[in-house]
Order: sequence, then structure tokens, then C-alpha cells
Amino acid sequence: LRGTQRRLVCESTDGGRATTTTMSTHDDAHEATLRPTKEFETKGGGKVQVFHVGEREAPAEEDPGRREADEAERRGMEQFEKDLRKKLYRDPLATCATLDNGAKIPLVGLGTWKSDPGQVGAAVRMAIQEGYRHVDCAEIYNNEQEIGEALSEVFKDGVVDRKDLFITSKLWNTDHAPERVRPALLKTMEHLDVPYLDLYLIHWPVTGNVGPELKPSIQETWQEMEKLVDEGLVKAIGVSNFSVKKLENMLTYARIQPSVVQCEGHPYFRNDKLRNWCNARGIHFTAYSPLGSPDSTMMFRSSRDNPKLMEDPTVVSIAKEVGKSPAQVLLRWAIQRGTSVLPKSTNRERIRMNLELFLWELPEPLFNLLNTLPMQKRMLEGDIWLNAAGPYKSYEDLWDEDKSSLSKPVVRIPSCVGTASGGKQLYATLNTGQKMPYVGLGTWKSKPGEVRDATLAALKAGYVHIDCAEIYQNEEEVGDAIGRALEEGIISREELFVTSKLWNTDHAKGDVEPACRKTLKHLGLDCLDLYLIHWPVTGNKGPQLEPPLEETWRAMENLVEKGLVKAIGVSNYSISKMQALMGYAQIPPAVLQVEIHPYFRNDDLILWCRGKGIHVTAYSSLGSPDSASMFENRKNLPKLMDHPVVKEVAASSGHNVGQVLLRWGVQRGLTVLPKSVNPSRIASNLQLFDWELTAEEFEKLSTFEEQFRMLDGSFWLHPHGPYKTVEDLWG
Repeated sequence: LRGTQRRLVCESTDGGRATTTTMSTHDDAHEATLRPTKEFETKGGGKVQVFHVGEREAPAEEDPGRREADEAERRGMEQFEKDLRKKLYRDPLATCATLDNGAKIPLVGLGTWKSDPGQVGAAVRMAIQEGYRHVDCAEIYNNEQEIGEALSEVFKDGVVDRKDLFITSKLWNTDHAPERVRPALLKTMEHLDVPYLDLYLIHWPVTGNVGPELKPSIQETWQEMEKLVDEGLVKAIGVSNFSVKKLENMLTYARIQPSVVQCEGHPYFRNDKLRNWCNARGIHFTAYSPLGSPDSTMMFRSSRDNPKLMEDPTVVSIAKEVGKSPAQVLLRWAIQRGTSVLPKSTNRERIRMNLELFLWELPEPLFNLLNTLPMQKRMLEGDIWLNAAGPYKSYEDLWDEDKSSLSKPVVRIPSCVGTASGGKQLYATLNTGQKMPYVGLGTWKSKPGEVRDATLAALKAGYVHIDCAEIYQNEEEVGDAIGRALEEGIISREELFVTSKLWNTDHAKGDVEPACRKTLKHLGLDCLDLYLIHWPVTGNKGPQLEPPLEETWRAMENLVEKGLVKAIGVSNYSISKMQALMGYAQIPPAVLQVEIHPYFRNDDLILWCRGKGIHVTAYSSLGSPDSASMFENRKNLPKLMDHPVVKEVAASSGHNVGQVLLRWGVQRGLTVLPKSVNPSRIASNLQLFDWELTAEEFEKLSTFEEQFRMLDGSFWLHPHGPYKTVEDLWG
């Protein structure tokens, strides 16, 4: 760069198009260095870097002209970054939802609740200068005059015009009477110094009256709200803190449907029922307290014991993975759900970061993970409105929901694996970077003489994943089939994913490697793709497991270091045993293989593993139909494949019951291991990737009340061993 112009260079790729922007400053004969100062991610997945060209050698004497040029360069760089930021954000109003009246509501608005006097005006000015175009107010916040002064300043300074902003306010509880609605709005408009509001909400379905009925009625108040629209004082109307039941009642008399419902919404209270109801009717949902209302504990007695969402381990781990703050992750999650959010801040950098939500997105698996946090609880329960002599005597009266159903949620693992064109096999990415097929051939209980042909038939049908174990006593036959398939060019070793398992009698550190080498010899392979500890069991007597699982895991890690296996994991471990493993593992487990099917969803364990980046493989995906003939205590258990709902979904989807149960597992993000020696059934079990269960079908299979293990491990229990009860084994 000697003897060239100093330039700021911005190179980006967005949507496949490359652009380069340069800004000249002044000639410089000194050698220079490029120093990146900013990096942005674009919506198209590209990156934009801004570089500063700085000198390696400073002039011997300071040149006044040079100092002036440096200052001009600094100002130019600031303006360049500002222009770039605007360009990347596009028009903030483009990052909007469209209301039923055609108006655009920006998906990020500045919340002004709990903003201290003297600070909220500065926050509003900063937010608008940084690109916010949505300000959420309310008369009860007691700060609308200060907000109005800030709005007047930004209008006067030409930062924005009134038409560029979306301004919301709310009608307070004491102004529900028909004669008070319009004056309350005019007072708000006077304080905000605006000729109209974009949105006016009924703040609560509360008036404070005594007696069994709400007075004045919501119908009376709503009819006055509709007149405000007719008069042009507000462009849209809506409600806040209403339940589905109260909204359904409103629609029976509303001439103008509410455009917006503003309610609490975050991963600890997803409010799915209300949001889904609104979506079905074209009503936009705005989420307040998107960060879990971290300061509610100081304000409300009922909130003092609430967990802190931003400290949730899953939220924190996702934030680390995507390189964002927990707050940004929570706000981005809400936006990806299609809701607008109202973060509150008086800090310029935080305000700026909140707008950068539009430059990146959460990967689908991480987004889905936040949809499954088991904690579901309102942070603002509205208990201040409850009165034994009023219309709302209990939480259930106010919200029209059973509070106990929230404190004991039914956890759902969402559908998170779609389809592939042509039914091609899909893969999960392990924490090692390996690709693990979602369907593998199970080889447990395959009779001698049958498993060779079954394995070969599977490889010919398109399987690329074989699940083995030393205890199955058939690895030599499986190895024969693999060898033949490799010789005939049916599959290459690079395409094949082979799993095996360490048996209970080989847990001692001196036995692990010989056991692995024995398996490799039987399979005719140099390396396993995945090696699992089969059970957290050794068969010893005494209160402690001997050898301890830590010793075994250290030996498993040694196999990775020697190149005998690519990844290691465990099978039949509980959450507590997984937590202990993570406490000493130098190489974290890549996979956990456990029993999973609609009769035993194993939700908590799956969610825990997802939070730690551990892939889950489901065995007995069809409900282990032959367990009744193998285990005395399983003889009277119902057969999953005979369940009427499974048969109903099979009929409605046009697939057999086996395919339906396997697709349910795959759609939950699990690898499944169907076992068969019948070539046509083997092929059928792989036909899972060119169709999917509908949301209704998926939900039906995810809600069976019966939940029990087909293989409860009771055969490992011993009165003188470390596992005396089933609770000891799985606890």
C-alpha cells in the first residue's frame, strides 16, 4: 500500500452478489496496515468487514495538515459506518409485520415501562437515532410527557418525520367508562405531542370495580375504541393481557377486530395457545417481557422466586454457540416466531445491539430448542388485580387457565427434521463434525445366519449406518456382509457409518482397548465411526460401581487418541449420570443411545442432551414388540404398534405403522435403529425422507398418557450391588 491512497474498504457477499465500496481520504507515502474494525453478518449469510488503513511509521514531526486530515478521516469513517449500518438494516420499516389494517408494525420497539424519569427521553432520542421506528408507551408509565419532548426534538431536528414512526399507547383501567375513553386518548396525544396514534390498546381487562361482573363492560369500552378509529385519532386498536376466552367473547360484538394483542411472551412462557389463536385470525402478537422480566422479582411478591431466563443453561449455551448475548438470543427467538418485541434499555450500545437482530438468525435446531424449555410460568401474574369481592377472585378468573397446568408442563419435543428431495437419507452433525445418518439398521436379536443377509440387503437398499454390539454375538456375520458390500462396490468405507458398543465385563481400563480391537477384527474394519459404553453396569457387588465409569471413559478417550474410533458416547445413561460424565470428560460424548418411542418419549433427557450438543439415538423405536417374549415383567404391557392412534395416523398418512413410528422419531431429530431381516421391510423402514407427519399427526403421537420403559434394566438389579432398585439405575 506504499504510495497509494488510503481507503476504507467494505467487501460483502449477500444473496450471491458481491459488492465493493471504497472511500478515499488522502495520499499517504507511508507504509500502511489494514486493521479490521467492524464485522457484520448479512441476512443473506454473508459477512461485511470494515477495515481501517493505519500507518506503520509515524512522521518524525507532527504536520498540522496531517492532523486535520486524520480528523477528517475519523469523521469520514464514522459516517461510513453509519451509512453502512443503515444499508445493512435496510429501511427499519421493512423489518415489520403487516397488520390487518395494512399498517406496518416494526418487529422491534422500544419499551418504556420502568424507565426512570429523566432517562426515558434520552433513551427515546438514542433509539430513534440508531434506527428504532417503534415506541411503546402507556399512560400509567407516567413518562409520556418526557417521551413527547424527545419526539418533538427528533422531529424538529429532521431525524424522522411523524409518518416514519409507529407509536403505541394504552388505555388505563380507570378510564374504561365510555365517557372517559376519548379524553384519556387526547391526554396521551397531548403529552406525546402527536396528532394521532398508530395503535391504542386496552391495557388490562380490569376496571377495579367490586361485584361479580366487570363494570363498565369490555364491550362498552371497545365500542368507544372503535369510534377513535372512525374519527381518525388512532389507526389501529387492540388489547393487552387478554386471554383467548376474553378475546373470543370480544369477537362476538366487535365491529373492528383487534389488530394487535400485547401479552407476556418468552421461552419461559411461550403463550402458545394465545399466539396460535391470534395467528389463525390475522391478529398480530406483540411480546412484552421478552427477556423474562428480570427485574420483576423486585416489584412483585409472586415473582420473587422466579428463575432468571437469561441465566438458563440452555439460553447461555446457545448464546455462546452463536456468539451473541443471551438477551440477543431471546429477542431473535421472538422475532423468528413472528412476534414483535419491546426490549427496554437506556444504554446506547444495548439499544444498537437490539436492532442488529435483523442481521443474523438462530439455526433451526437451536430455535426449536428454545421452544421446548419445560419451565412455563408467567412472570407477571396480575395478582394485584385479584379481589375476593371483585370479578377476578383468582388467577384462573383473570387468565382463564389452570395455573397448575403451567407449573407441571407437558414437555413437547418439536418437529425439527424435514424432508429431502427424492427421499434421500438425511444426516445429523455430531459435535465431532461427523455426519451421522438418521436411520441405521439395528442388529440386536437378529438370529445367527440371518444377520449377514439382513445387513447386505440393507446396504443394497441404501442404508449407510449399521448399529452393532459385541454382546449381540453376531459381529462376525455383520463384518462378512460389510466386506462383501465393500468388495462389490455397493458402498465405500467413507460412506459407511458403523457403531459398536463396549460390554459390561470390559469396563476395566486394561480391557477397553482389547475389546474394541476384537470388535474391529470381527467387523473387518480399521476404525469405528462410533463406540459406546453399552450400560453403566459392571456386575460387581458392593455399594460403588467398580471399575468406576470415569476410568472406563478415560480408556474410551484413549481409543480416539489412537485413531481406533472417531467418536465415543454412551448408552442407557440417565441425566444424572450424563451430568457426572460431563464433569470429568476431556472428550465430551458425541451420542447417547436410549429407549425412545411414543410410549416412552424420554423428553427431559432429549432436551438435556440438546442443550449440551449431544446427539440422541433412539432404540426400540417401534416399542420393542418382542420384549414380552423375552422379559417376564413385560408380558402384560400394551403393544405400541397396535395402538389405535398409531393405526389412525398410519391410515391418514398413507404409510404403515412402522414407518409412522420411525418418522415420528426422525422428525424429533433422533436417529432410529429399526431391526428387520425381511428385505422388503428393511427397504420400507428407510422410506422416511420424502414425506412428513402433519403437525396434528405429530402431536397425536406425542401426547400418549401411558409412559413406561419396555426395557427397564431390572435384570441388572442386585440386593448386594450398586443398583438395588430401578430408581438407582435410572436416577
